[in-house]
Amino acid sequence: MKYDFILFIFCYMGYIWSIFSFCQEYLSISKINKIIFGILLFTTEMLFSAFNELIRMPYIFNVILINTLFQSLFFLFFRGDKAEKLFTAVTLITVKTLVWNFSCSFLSFVVLILLNTLTNGKITFINMQTDNVIASLACLILIADIISLKKKFAAVFNNKIKNWFLIMSLSMMFIVIIVEVVNWGASNGIMVVSNANGAAYWNIYYNQLFSHTAICLLTILSTFIAAGLVFGTNKIYTEQIQKEQYHSRIEFYKMLNEQYSQMERLRHDMKNHMLSLYSLCQNRELDKLENYIANMMESGNIITANDYASGNTVIDALLYNKGKLALKNEIKWECNVQIPKNCQIYEFDLCVLFGNILDNAINSCIKTQNKEQKFIYVQSMGVKNCLLLVVKNGTTLSSINEVKNGIGLLNVYDTAYKYNGVINKKLENHIFEISLLFPLNNNAHDIK
Repeated sequence: MKYDFILFIFCYMGYIWSIFSFCQEYLSISKINKIIFGILLFTTEMLFSAFNELIRMPYIFNVILINTLFQSLFFLFFRGDKAEKLFTAVTLITVKTLVWNFSCSFLSFVVLILLNTLTNGKITFINMQTDNVIASLACLILIADIISLKKKFAAVFNNKIKNWFLIMSLSMMFIVIIVEVVNWGASNGIMVVSNANGAAYWNIYYNQLFSHTAICLLTILSTFIAAGLVFGTNKIYTEQIQKEQYHSRIEFYKMLNEQYSQMERLRHDMKNHMLSLYSLCQNRELDKLENYIANMMESGNIITANDYASGNTVIDALLYNKGKLALKNEIKWECNVQIPKNCQIYEFDLCVLFGNILDNAINSCIKTQNKEQKFIYVQSMGVKNCLLLVVKNGTTLSSINEVKNGIGLLNVYDTAYKYNGVINKKLENHIFEISLLFPLNNNAHDIK
């Protein structure tokens, strides 16, 4: 076996390792599956390339088949959301297509000029051995790019809805198709150029230089488009979520301010209220006394211990307001919330969790006309050094795939990620259930 081919095989194995390194950041795979995935990816691409050399498959069909095979292996061996697996596979395909084509064309362009210059025009093409060396160098450049992109894509993968992944995947696949069509054109002699005198229209040397230059320019342009598409839309998406979180923070402080103002008004009128209560007691008007006290509690936004005693006054106030809103819309409300004292989640973040989940639950119940589906059940407690939050509500939806991850749920995901929590969703018999589990301290076991 020739040394140049051995060098290429070694570099290609490094490329497979870089794929593992990239995927480990965002997808889950067992050690056994990782080995099988690597073996299958290596052997199938090598055998496919050898088979293609025998039957001379059309270039475009060859590219489509290899990329489809690559994506299929991701769906078979990696765990996680299908849209995320597709996006990961398409991202790696896009990076490989752009970096590989640019590196091979640029290196071939440089080598061609050097060989032609050093031999006074005797060498006008690259032989197989030199081509393998160029492919090996291009593979090393590809490995370096994949490793460098591994950390940069952390923000891209964080808290995105399924449609975002699908749209980005389709967009990048379109870019890959355009680049591959140009490669097909270059390999079939469509892009040619004459020399300065116009006498050698099919001059191999000039045509190769022209084709490599065209491919380099196209891949540079495609890279800018792909990077702008992914990172640009990610920035817009992130700003939208931050804007929503900002409004949530404003609502949070508005609620606290309103509660404080109501208590202040009640405290200001306490003298008159005490005189009225004393008079009712003196006259033994117990019914009026009870109604008067109930009205005072309502106006002061005071919650009885029997209604809400979560251990957190801010959460009690939020649950009280959400419960009133639910009952106003004829939604059956059942709440049993306890916040452990050693809970390290900030009050604002707790309000983000409870507020967004309950808002979605109330909106879902409002949409249904079936009275049996108009219910919300809220439960929270400490379980084995963890905080468990469970919310169930009726819905018109019949499948978990119909549940859309709006900005509210993305804020919930963001908060869960912040505190190393995990989220589980299920939908059965028109009942939607979302459960969240958070470690209460740093010594808690790894719930993931």
